[in-house]
Amino acid sequence: MTMFMKVALLVGPLLLLLLTGVAGFAYSQIKFLSLPIPQSLALFTVVLPLLTGFSTIVVYSLTQRSSRNEQNRLTIPLIAVIGFQLIYETVVTTLALTHILPPDALVCGLRDRWMKLVVADDGDAVRAIQDSFKCCGFKTVKDNAFPWGEPSPCSDIFHYTRSCLKVWRKAEQVNAGLLLLVAVVVFVLKVISVIALLSGSSWTHSRWVRPFKHFRNQAAEEPEGDDNRANMRRLIEEGIGAETYQDEPSEESPPRASEDHEDRPRVVQSSLLDDGNEWRDDGESHRH
Repeated sequence: MTMFMKVALLVGPLLLLLLTGVAGFAYSQIKFLSLPIPQSLALFTVVLPLLTGFSTIVVYSLTQRSSRNEQNRLTIPLIAVIGFQLIYETVVTTLALTHILPPDALVCGLRDRWMKLVVADDGDAVRAIQDSFKCCGFKTVKDNAFPWGEPSPCSDIFHYTRSCLKVWRKAEQVNAGLLLLVAVVVFVLKVISVIALLSGSSWTHSRWVRPFKHFRNQAAEEPEGDDNRANMRRLIEEGIGAETYQDEPSEESPPRASEDHEDRPRVVQSSLLDDGNEWRDDGESHRH
């Protein structure tokens, strides 16, 4: 096990627990301040780090204990799980962004939420907002402030001199930003875990990963192949420059052969043998 994997196994669970705590804090603030962020969105964000950690542990244990054929069968379900989580994170991120930007578009949602509290006569929720930010009313200190009245005596009783719109909108943006932060960090952790999983020794033999490995190896060997082809081309050109290859002998080849013959050592008949023959001929003539 590499040092990176050891650090990931140690820091990963702690980071996921920290993200769960951040999402839980955002959920409590959304509920307490009656923010117009769906509580279901906050709950889904709370579950997201736990779901990611659990699925990562299960996937890692299955791939380490299974054989190569079993890994091939597990590939499609694992891809489906990862795809579902990516869709999950995309939805959380998109909905969180709608409660951050643009700021002017948030006023309508905040107004609707405040009026629902007023119509429901939920003085405790309005009082919690006013006491948390030390404000009265929605746009002005007299705008549907608690205690109810025409005009409301909120500013006279609590001595609050500002309305709640700006600070309440800022609270919505901050808590939606926390949900967005959790979703983005979980996505980054998932990408790192998938890369670590694909780089494992047992998983790299899967037939789903093999094409990517072949493409990577081919890209790495391509410069070396180009060098080999260049060397072969250079050797062929040098051979052609040294001696021209001919398929059929030309008419000038016989003289060249004769020149080669002249260069070879020749056997010359000795003059002594010729003289000896002359003496032998003379002797034979005297006998006769």
